[in-house]
Amino acid sequence: MKNGLRRYKTTFWPTIIGLAILLIAFFFGPDDLAHKLLRFALNLTLLGLGTLLWLAFFSQFILPVQNVQDRINAFLHLIYYLTGSHGPIARIENGQKPPQDPRSSYGPGLLILDTASAALLRTSQRFTRVVGPGVVFTQPGEQIADVVDLRLRSQTIGPRPNEDPFAPRRPEESQAEYESRIRRSNETRAVTRDNVEIVPQIEVVFRLDALPGQGNTEFGYNPQSVQRAVLGQVVNANLPLDTPNRLIRWEQLPAQLAAEAWRDLISRLTLNDLFPLVPNRLRISGLLNVIQIINQRLTQPESPTLDAAGVPTEDPVPSREFALLTSRGIRVLSVNIFNIKLRPETDRELLNRWNAGWLTYARREREQIETQRRALAEQARDQAQRVFIETATRNFTDLNMTDSSKTTTLPSTNTDSNADLTDEMRTVLLRLLRGHLALIQERPGLQALTQDERKQIQELITLLEARLL
Repeated sequence: MKNGLRRYKTTFWPTIIGLAILLIAFFFGPDDLAHKLLRFALNLTLLGLGTLLWLAFFSQFILPVQNVQDRINAFLHLIYYLTGSHGPIARIENGQKPPQDPRSSYGPGLLILDTASAALLRTSQRFTRVVGPGVVFTQPGEQIADVVDLRLRSQTIGPRPNEDPFAPRRPEESQAEYESRIRRSNETRAVTRDNVEIVPQIEVVFRLDALPGQGNTEFGYNPQSVQRAVLGQVVNANLPLDTPNRLIRWEQLPAQLAAEAWRDLISRLTLNDLFPLVPNRLRISGLLNVIQIINQRLTQPESPTLDAAGVPTEDPVPSREFALLTSRGIRVLSVNIFNIKLRPETDRELLNRWNAGWLTYARREREQIETQRRALAEQARDQAQRVFIETATRNFTDLNMTDSSKTTTLPSTNTDSNADLTDEMRTVLLRLLRGHLALIQERPGLQALTQDERKQIQELITLLEARLL
C-alpha cells in the first residue's frame, strides 16, 4: 500500500489543491445549483486541458528530441512520470550499467546514452533490441540487459611489473595475496618444448567492430556487433552459482585468445629458439616472430604458424582466433608481449651462455659489418666516378669532335711552338675546369672541403680565358 501511494506522490498534492479550489468555488458561488454544476464542469475541463497543453509545451524542451514521433513520446512519458506509471529512467555514461531504481515499475521508461555507450534491452522472456547513443524510449516491461563501452579498450593480463611469479610465499604476504599473484601468473604461463616456464605480460588493444563515425558517434556504433558481443558471453561452469565472476564478459575474450595463442606457439619452440645466441640476420626469428604471428592470428583471416619442430610454415592457415572474434563482434588492433619472466636458474643459464659466447659472436658481427662496409664503399666509389665523369664532361656536349675539317692534331715535338698550348688544347682544358668547378658548386659538403682547390681552379679558368681572347 505504501509503495502504491508513493508512485503518485508527484501529482498527489497538486491534484488535491486544484480540486479544493474548484470545490470552494462550487459551494460558495452566488449562482444556483445548476449553474454551479455547469461552472464546475467547465472549470474542471479547462483545468485539465490547460494542464495538458502546458505539459505538451514544456515536454518539448526537456529532452534533445527532433522528429515528431520523439516529441510525442516525450509528452507521453512525462504523463507517465507524473502519474507514477513510468518504467526505468536512467542515464548511461562510458559504458557503465546504472543501478536499477527499485521504485520504477514495468511501464514505459527513458534511457539517455552518451556517445561512448550502447545497451541491449530485454523483457522477462526475451531480448528485444539494441540501442545506441541518444534518447531511447523503452516499451512497457523493457529492462537493461547489459551495457557496452564503444571506446577503444585495452586489457593487460599476467603478473604485475614488480611481481615475481616464481617466488614462494613471503612472510608479509597473506594467503589471499599469494593466491592472487599465482592466479595472475597462470593467466600467461607457458612451457617451451624443452620444459622451460615463461611468464609474460600480455596487452591487447581492441574495440567493438564498427567504423569511426558510424551510428552518429565518433567511436562507431554497430548494433550487430553489440548484440554479438553481449549474447556471446559464456559462463564459467567451474565456479559456484553465486560467484560474481562466473560470467565471462566479452572484454575478457581477446586477452584469453592471445594467451592461448602464446601457449600454443611457445610449446613448439625451445629456449634457444626464443633467445638465440647468434641471431639470424636474414629473417625474423625467436620471440619477435612469435609476437608477430600472434598479432596476425588475432587481426587477420589467415596467418603463418609453426610446425611441430618450431619452423615457420610457408603457406598461411585460417586464423581460428580471428574467426571467433569476428563472430563475437570484436576487432583486435594490436597485441603486445613484454615484461617476460623466467625462473632464476634459467636466467643464470642464459647469462652464462651469453658470457661464454659473446666474443665469438662479436667477432662474427665485426666480420659481417666489415664486409658490408667494403661493399658500400665500392658502390660509393663507382657512383662518385660516374657523377664526376658526367659533371666534368657536361661542357663538351656542344663540341663537334667528329668534323674532319676541324680535327685537332697534336703538334710535333721538335717545333718551337710546343712551348705553349694550342688554342684547341686550351679550349678542352677550360671545359674540364668548368666541369670541375660546377661539380664543387652543386654540392655544399664538397665546397667546405675544397675551398683552396676551388680558388685555384677559378684562377686557372681566368688565365685560360685571357689567353683565348
